[in-house]
Amino acid sequence: MTMIQDLLDDKTMDFLRDRFGIIGESDIMRDIMLQLLKVAPTDLTVLITGETGTGKEVFAHAIHGLSERATQPFISVNCGAIPETLLESELFGHERGAFTGAVEQRKGFFEVAHKGTIFLDEIGEMPIATQVKLLRILESGEFSRIGSSEVRKVNVRVITATNRDMEYEVRNGRFRQDLYFRLNSFQLRLPPLRKHSDDIPLLAEYYASRIAKKNRFSYRGFTDEAMTFLISLSWPGNIRELRNVIETVTTLEHGKQITESMLSQQIRDHGGNHGTIPSEHSIMISSQGYQSASQLPQESDIVFRTLLEMKNELIEIKRAMAAIFEKTAQLEMQAQRAAEQSITEFPVISSHALPFPDEYSPDTMFNLEEMEKQLIQTALTKYAGNRRMAAKVLGISERTLYRKITDYQLSDSIS
Repeated sequence: MTMIQDLLDDKTMDFLRDRFGIIGESDIMRDIMLQLLKVAPTDLTVLITGETGTGKEVFAHAIHGLSERATQPFISVNCGAIPETLLESELFGHERGAFTGAVEQRKGFFEVAHKGTIFLDEIGEMPIATQVKLLRILESGEFSRIGSSEVRKVNVRVITATNRDMEYEVRNGRFRQDLYFRLNSFQLRLPPLRKHSDDIPLLAEYYASRIAKKNRFSYRGFTDEAMTFLISLSWPGNIRELRNVIETVTTLEHGKQITESMLSQQIRDHGGNHGTIPSEHSIMISSQGYQSASQLPQESDIVFRTLLEMKNELIEIKRAMAAIFEKTAQLEMQAQRAAEQSITEFPVISSHALPFPDEYSPDTMFNLEEMEKQLIQTALTKYAGNRRMAAKVLGISERTLYRKITDYQLSDSIS
């Protein structure tokens, strides 16, 4: 038994499961639970990171529920779901007549959460102007409603969450560095389900038995083949996707023993074409169900592989762009030092093209705005103008995508 297992007893794990729905016996999940138990009783600001569907809001609830603020309000705000023009008003409130449509005075979420906890999901979507006010409230607890000069004070614990690389956002000027440091007092990194697939049987049993109890019918479990099938899938939607599949199958089958064919049918009909396939990519999805890739026509194989690899390729492109930004910063510093020393060997940096060392040819010089524009256009073309899918594969919110489409004047080119 490992040290992690020694420190977390079964009684505590049962409590976390029954009270908050936090489940897992793998070492990686045990470690996360220990971090949760360590930070929850404090008043530290917590940044929860992880892919979509890993349970960030579940852990936010647990942090609040295990703290001294547990009897006070818990307010959850999705920063990406509220239009930029309304977000500041929603968070900090407004006075009557402060703007068109403000027909009455309104308290913001921070006032409502006084003495409790506020959970800001998708914090990376917060506009810079609002970030300034958030930093102020984190530093001093002070804020003013829109349309008022009166300074108010609240006592609120702040928990934030994101599926973005916040350091990358800071480097590119989309998120304030001082705010990031303040939010990152303690970071809880939630792993994707594929990193602890040995917890899938526990999760599947938990969600199936819970939905059966809710619907008041008996539950007969999974066949061995069904459980092996679940473990073999990559689950790009993580725990949320697994839960949706299990709850839907259990409900439709009215508590019957769940088989591999039931699961295969559900995934094929309601999610299989979005990437829930075996992690080894050795099995492909077709209109007839799961079958070996070698049995599919070559054209279908190419299409599926392209869809599978597209997201990874975009991630690599983003990383490459980050490296370009860093290289540009280094060259700017070199050019500045050279100018101070009256040395003319460094080229002037253009606002439209990035300079590179001599070993790079002019053909390799990139325009970052053009690269971003091309990425967005490629994604929109790939998904036939489906902005939701394009935003998902680009790793940005739909709101951000809409803004980029307007900025780059891509609207007319979308069918």
